[in-house]
Amino acid sequence: MGLLENILLHGSLAGLLLILYLLPIMRFLSPRIWAFSDYPKVITEAVEPQTEKERRIALVTGLPFIFLMLVYPLVSTLIFESVSGGAISLLDAFLNSFGVLMIGNLADYLLLDMIIVGTWTPDWVIIPGTESMKETAYKDFRIEHTKGHVYGTIGMAILSLVIAVVVVML
Repeated sequence: MGLLENILLHGSLAGLLLILYLLPIMRFLSPRIWAFSDYPKVITEAVEPQTEKERRIALVTGLPFIFLMLVYPLVSTLIFESVSGGAISLLDAFLNSFGVLMIGNLADYLLLDMIIVGTWTPDWVIIPGTESMKETAYKDFRIEHTKGHVYGTIGMAILSLVIAVVVVML
């Protein structure tokens, strides 16, 4: 299996796992829990701050997401190294890890952020008390999340470099 095939296979699986994990959380937990800090300030400032209990639940539900984003690209890169004969270049290790993360990032960005929250905006993504902002501030969610994903891409590049160094040094 070549580098591109490995990225596409593992990246698609990462995107699918991410959506399958986050979508039920979005749908069945309050947006005050799963994405409160991701909403534009005009929305979060219009309601009471998160409670301690809401922050705790957000942390607990966020841990598997963080685990997925840290461990999955490492495992994918180790698999790629194994099927490549046991040694890959630092560049290939970086590209694999980054590619896998970016496909997951794009799935989150396009499906969850742009389509579900920013365009469709079903009632279950609206923080209670901000319903009047559905056609204004919630549409700005797309702009906020585009900025967030750009910054996240920088973080993913750094994480991918660390993963690449670890894999190549093992």
